[in-house]
Amino acid sequence: MTLSGHIAIALENAQLHQVLLDKERMEKELALARGIQRSLLPETAPLVEGVEIALLNEPCFAVGGDYYDFLSLGPHTLLVVIADVEGKGVSSALVMSNLQATLRALVLHLHSLNEIAEALNRMMWNDTRAQKYLSLFMGLIDVRRRGIHYINCGHVPPVIIGLNHAPVALTEGGMVIGLFENAIYERGQAKFEPGDVLVLCTDGITESMDAHHEEYGAERLAQRVKEVVEKKAGEIVESVGADVARYSRQGTHIDDKVMIVIKLK
Repeated sequence: MTLSGHIAIALENAQLHQVLLDKERMEKELALARGIQRSLLPETAPLVEGVEIALLNEPCFAVGGDYYDFLSLGPHTLLVVIADVEGKGVSSALVMSNLQATLRALVLHLHSLNEIAEALNRMMWNDTRAQKYLSLFMGLIDVRRRGIHYINCGHVPPVIIGLNHAPVALTEGGMVIGLFENAIYERGQAKFEPGDVLVLCTDGITESMDAHHEEYGAERLAQRVKEVVEKKAGEIVESVGADVARYSRQGTHIDDKVMIVIKLK
C-alpha cells in the first residue's frame, strides 16, 4: 500500500509536468503566431498628402480575425480595407492571413472593386465551403476629387462625419464574403467636404456592452466622433477608444477591436 501511494504520487507529478510542458509549448507557439500576425498588419498609418490617418488595434486573444490594410494606388489614391473573420482564435487568424495575401494579389491584376469583391468571394467559398466567412469593406479614396468609391460586404457601415451635415453611412455592396459562391456586389460612392472624418471599425467597437448588456452602438459612435470632429485623427481615435473602454468596463462582451479614422484636410 505504501509503495502504491508513492507510485501514484510520482505518476501524478509526471502527468502534471507534461501538462505544464505542453502548455508552455502552446504559449510559445501562440506568441510566435501573434508576432507573425502583427507583422502582416500595418503598425502605423501611411502618410498621404491631404489626409490624416490614425488607427486602433486591440486583439482580445493572442491572435484574432480582424484585418485592416492600406494600399497606395497612386500619389492621390488610397485603398483602405477593413474586415472581420467570423469567430476568433487561430482558425480565424489563418483565414485573415489568407485574405491579405489574396487581396494584395488581386489588386495587382484587377482594377474594379466589384471584380475584386467577387473574386475574393469565390476564392473564399472554394477554400472553406461556407465553413468560414467574413465581413469586409473596401474604400478607394481619391484625395484630389474628395470622393470615395466603395463596396461594403456585410461589414459595420463606415460613416462620414462632418460639422455641416448629418452622418453618411456607407452601406452599398452586398452580403458577407464566402457564404455563397456567386454573390454579386454593387459599388457605392460618396463625397467629402473639407474637415470631414471617415470612421471605419469592426463590430468589437459597436457591440461593446455595458453592465446592462446594452451595446455601444453606431449612433453613440457617430455622436462621440461628432463631438471631437475638429481634432486631429489621432486624437479622435484616442477619444473614441477611451469612451468605448469606459462604457464597456463593467460589461462581459469580449471581441477584437479595430478602428480607423481618416480625416480630409
